[in-house]
Amino acid sequence: MQQETLQSHFKRGVATLCILSLLSEREMYGYEIAQALDSISGGRFILPEGTLYPILYRLEDDGYLDATRIRVGKRMTRVYYQISENGQKYYATLLEDYNSIHTGVQLILTHGNEVNGK
Repeated sequence: MQQETLQSHFKRGVATLCILSLLSEREMYGYEIAQALDSISGGRFILPEGTLYPILYRLEDDGYLDATRIRVGKRMTRVYYQISENGQKYYATLLEDYNSIHTGVQLILTHGNEVNGK
């Protein structure tokens, strides 16, 4: 499997968690979220618009995000997303699951290194 494909699988798996993490700090609009992911990760987590916006729409449809549409300029509307109360609960559950899985993976990798004498 190509490196890009592997990274895209990992990104898709944690994108919702990362987006909710950012929005738990403050409201943001889509482009701002994409820039924050890129900047905070040091360029290691770039989420294309074609991936980001469907996640935002799904989270909004599921009641995890609230969206406020604000007109900027004559014709442009910017959508600011903020995490809802249900979204905070969902984020806490996702974070707990992620931490548990991460711990399990680390244990497996450590075990593998011990077995192989590393």
